[in-house]
Amino acid sequence: MTTDPPFHVSFLSVTLFGLSAMLDSGKHDDISLQDVIRHIQSGDLIHFLNEKAGYAFDQGLSEAEPAFSGWYVEKLKENCEVMEDREGRKYGIRNRGLCLLISYTAEIIQHSENIRLK
Repeated sequence: MTTDPPFHVSFLSVTLFGLSAMLDSGKHDDISLQDVIRHIQSGDLIHFLNEKAGYAFDQGLSEAEPAFSGWYVEKLKENCEVMEDREGRKYGIRNRGLCLLISYTAEIIQHSENIRLK
């Protein structure tokens, strides 16, 4: 469990906005579940997404709040371990890695103790 300070839910909202914009563009449909899981496990997911989106994915959040990026990827790793090959059954996601990240982020919001609403 991480000991980082509570992060404002708006950080996760910015993350969801970035994921939604990438998905909506249709330019990143080639990012597979396996790609996402591999980059989560290696710890370079934020860099990977920023590179794919022309460094617009997180609107500078990873630079302004690097502790959040580390915390977020750690939470994603926890989700990967728990879900391992069950993403399709739980979330109905079998194809697009960005959709998996949206679901994992929603899961973080639902279960995290390290976020604050106000």
